[in-house]
Amino acid sequence: MDLKKPLRFICLVLPVRTALAAGLGLCLLCGGCVEQTLTIVTSPSNSLVYLNDVQRGRSPCTVPFEFYGTYDIRLRAKKNIGTPTDPHFVYYYLNTHKTTIRPWYQWYGIDLFAAILPIRLKDHQIWAFDLKKVSEPSTRELINRADKLKARLK
Repeated sequence: MDLKKPLRFICLVLPVRTALAAGLGLCLLCGGCVEQTLTIVTSPSNSLVYLNDVQRGRSPCTVPFEFYGTYDIRLRAKKNIGTPTDPHFVYYYLNTHKTTIRPWYQWYGIDLFAAILPIRLKDHQIWAFDLKKVSEPSTRELINRADKLKARLK
C-alpha cells in the first residue's frame, strides 16, 4: 500500500481548502455595506417634506432610503410676505412621484457581492423641486363653488 498519495492530499489540498474557507469567512465577517441616502432640496427652502405619507423633516432634507422604486412626495411651504404684526401668508404645494435610480452595483445578482465586499459603497441621490404658489380663490369664487355644490345635492 502506497501512503504517498494520501499524505500528499492531506499536506497539499487540505491547507488550500482551509485557507479558502477561512478567506471566504473573513470576507463575510468583514463585509462592507451600501449606504443609501436621498437629499431633497426645494425652492422655497424650509418646506415640509413628506415621503410616502411620512413626514421626514424640512428641506434641504437628507434621509436614508431602503428600496429602489417610486416614491410619493408631498411638499408644503408657508411664507409670510406681510409684517409680523399684520401677517399675510403665501402657500406653496407640490404633490408628485419620483423614482430612485439603481446604480450598477445594486443590480440583481451583483448586489450580493457588493454587500459582502470589505468596502463601503455610497449611493447618494439628490432631488430638487420647485414648488408652485397656491392661488387663493376670491370670495365670489367660493360662493359660486358653494352654489354649484348645493345644486348637485338637489
